Amino acid sequence: MRSSTVCVLSLRSLAHETIKNLVLAGIGRLIVMDNGVVTEEDLGGGFLFREEEGAVGQERTAAALPQIASLNPLVSLTAIPTLAPFVRDAGEANAAGAQEDITEFLRKEKVDVVVACDLTIAEMTNIDAATRAAGCKFYAAGTYGFYGYVFADLGEQYQFVHQDPVSVTNPEPPVTKRSLSYPALSVALQREKWSIAQDVQNPSGSPYRGSTRSATRLVAPPTTIGILGVWEFQKQNGRLPGQPDDHDAFAKIVYELRESLGVNAKSFKDSTGEDLYETAIDHLSAHAIHFFPPTLAILGGFLAQDVLRALSQKDTPIANLLVVDTMGGTGTASRWAMNPAVEA
Repeated sequence: MRSSTVCVLSLRSLAHETIKNLVLAGIGRLIVMDNGVVTEEDLGGGFLFREEEGAVGQERTAAALPQIASLNPLVSLTAIPTLAPFVRDAGEANAAGAQEDITEFLRKEKVDVVVACDLTIAEMTNIDAATRAAGCKFYAAGTYGFYGYVFADLGEQYQFVHQDPVSVTNPEPPVTKRSLSYPALSVALQREKWSIAQDVQNPSGSPYRGSTRSATRLVAPPTTIGILGVWEFQKQNGRLPGQPDDHDAFAKIVYELRESLGVNAKSFKDSTGEDLYETAIDHLSAHAIHFFPPTLAILGGFLAQDVLRALSQKDTPIANLLVVDTMGGTGTASRWAMNPAVEA
């Protein structure tokens, strides 16, 4: 871990808590990249920008660097005031060319993990494809109000060591080596096989289809499908939901996703009769464009912890989509187009 290089894209909000934990843990090198300047809104999104030091109007990378360096002077820091080649202006370069440039950058800088924060679904998909080609691990994460997600792509052959918890009946559990095969983000979101239930033979099937009401509720599909709905809305409209008249269009997307995934209808409402999906729709259609500091702190901690876990190859990492609802106090991980871990 102390010889590893992590590249964090975007310093808008979520990255702050993630960077803090990575640097305090003592990674070898951190590359931070951002193409924006600090705004007054940014001041409420984390601790790396300080108003008293005149951060507003400065490049985000320059404003954040002193605070990052103060956390652990032993970590080598590189600040780059652009997101290129990872994110380009529309029409600047075709996707294939951009991916080649990304891959070249990652190999040149010897990056082990790319962490993309608060980017669009199209940008995340493109970057993920390039990181796979470069043999790097990839995380995408973001928050939408009270909701947030972490997507992990650790490659086709990711191995780690696992040990069951110590218990009275198993005081010395053995250490085993396990393997996971991660799909690219583009593959994880393919809908072609959602009409069948997910199993070992059909990992791309729906993770919800065929589940009982109690089993369905355990994995909190309203939160996950709400996140998927935000991504689909963004694809269709080129922006996040958040305008006053977005509710109905966003609701239509969410309900279509729920139908396609075959979610058990008996799980739609809670014990009081409240529609769980309507709660998610109401919040995301109005607040996907906003950030909530407690959500940033919670999700940023989860993200950093898993990046460190992936680098050390100890214990089971996120496989492969983690979602949180900080107001509801829930967090669940579900597998999309991938099988459970097997012994290596």
